[in-house]
Amino acid sequence: MMQVAPVETVSLTLTGMAPTGEAIGRFEGMVVFVPFGLPGEVVDVHIVERKKKFARGELVARHSTSPVRTEPVCRYYGRCGGCDLQHVVYAEQVAIKTAIVREQLARIGRFSGVDGVDGVEGVDGVDGVDVRPCIASPAPYAYRNHARLAVARNGRLGYRAGRSHDVVVVDDCPILEPVLNERVQALSRTGVPGHHEEIELRGWTDTVDVNGIAYRVSSGAFFQANTAVAGWLVDAVMEALAPTGDERVLDLYCGVGLFTVPVGKRVALIWGVESSALAVADAEYNLTAAGIGGKILEAEVGVALTSDPILQMPWDAVVLDPPRTGVDAGALAAIGQLAAPKLIYVSCEPATLARDARLLGADGYVLTYVQPFDMFPQTHHVETLAVFTRQAAAR
Repeated sequence: MMQVAPVETVSLTLTGMAPTGEAIGRFEGMVVFVPFGLPGEVVDVHIVERKKKFARGELVARHSTSPVRTEPVCRYYGRCGGCDLQHVVYAEQVAIKTAIVREQLARIGRFSGVDGVDGVEGVDGVDGVDVRPCIASPAPYAYRNHARLAVARNGRLGYRAGRSHDVVVVDDCPILEPVLNERVQALSRTGVPGHHEEIELRGWTDTVDVNGIAYRVSSGAFFQANTAVAGWLVDAVMEALAPTGDERVLDLYCGVGLFTVPVGKRVALIWGVESSALAVADAEYNLTAAGIGGKILEAEVGVALTSDPILQMPWDAVVLDPPRTGVDAGALAAIGQLAAPKLIYVSCEPATLARDARLLGADGYVLTYVQPFDMFPQTHHVETLAVFTRQAAAR
């Protein structure tokens, strides 16, 4: 049972960063997670949550300051639950994200010899993997093309506070694209009419342009939050795929077709699988608008992978972009049974990528390289491209 001791104050030297974006220190042998701290800083914290093996502290005083600390741009930072790295200079944010991906592959994926991670306890017996430095966003602020905001009882807009359902009312949000931030500023003056708990603001009306392709994205359909980085991610998928024009490619969790369309332009056959009816309709429209004769199957991925049309097709490559929870065990086993020579896995959660990479390795896939992208500046979240090849003996 959780114990809470909000009046207990301890002094710590922070020594590292957790994958959650919190700094880490130790007190009497217990790991303490400290939001808004940085390695090397000596701090006082209130212990606000204590469990058997760790605690969480609230930073109340700093006795030293890290050289990579900076002044947050947003006046709501620390109360709003959206950003958690605005206190870190941007180049260091990108370095932290590289380290997060490497650490998760070492600890959860159990890949030994991960570039930049040496001597990780309990890691052995698996070939190393090339984790490349995270690619920075071209815009550390004013990048986000859509956002879901909470509506307070008085009709004002805001975001949920960290670890709370409370609404922190905001008058502006500097990570939003300028057109969206202007809408937030306008709605902060007028309030949101009607009765809403949340509203979604989008920086496009009908279509989003990525690398010269106009994607229709209906309200409620998923799309990447950072348009510029999404374009780089598409380029990276195409580079990893290196199509010659004769390939048959399966695009799982395809959404509105972000990868389906550009891949479909360069291969002999493209099929997508998506469970959201809204996204399926958009993907079909986007393929047709691009003059591509592919197929989009509306189904859960695990179910689609048991169907004869997919099982009977000899796939040359599989592209997958699952949700944060990763791929469920049944679907992952079915992907392995397809035995496609190349697998390109796009992930927004390093922990589930590492878990799935380990399972794919047991099924004959070799993780050849990993490329992180900073899709979400000012937060600890990171988008990652992982490229697998099938061992010849496993086919």
